[in-house]
Amino acid sequence: MHFPTVAVFAALLSGSALAAPAANVKSMAVASTTWTIENTRRACKANDCTWTFSVNTGSSNTPCTFHTKSTGSALPSRANGEAQTCGPYTVTSSWSGQFGEGNGFTTLAVVNRSSKQIVWPAYTDKQLAKAVVVKPNQNYPVQALP
Repeated sequence: MHFPTVAVFAALLSGSALAAPAANVKSMAVASTTWTIENTRRACKANDCTWTFSVNTGSSNTPCTFHTKSTGSALPSRANGEAQTCGPYTVTSSWSGQFGEGNGFTTLAVVNRSSKQIVWPAYTDKQLAKAVVVKPNQNYPVQALP
């Protein structure tokens, strides 16, 4: 008789644990807000790359020139970009080769510190090859910074 009592008690405890209310969750997405990164282009030389693009929020369009430099064994197209200012934005970049050679991509972080908002535009190495302007322009959801 002892085993059925323990089994019932254990079942009751596990059921109550499963029924516990979920923790509150706050969405960091800025409702119905996107920024378009326009006319993105990356032109590379032996030791550096120059990115040009503009950030279109729908109410303003800010041009940006951003640079990456080769570091150690990293080509300039694969080097992380240090924080640089473009109007109200601070821009950084990071390259990833996690999907294997020929499938690399760069993710930018475009931050408006005064509004505490950020987007993460990303481009494949193939999109950026030969210093052509990426078309079509790409649109990204805006996130709120804490």
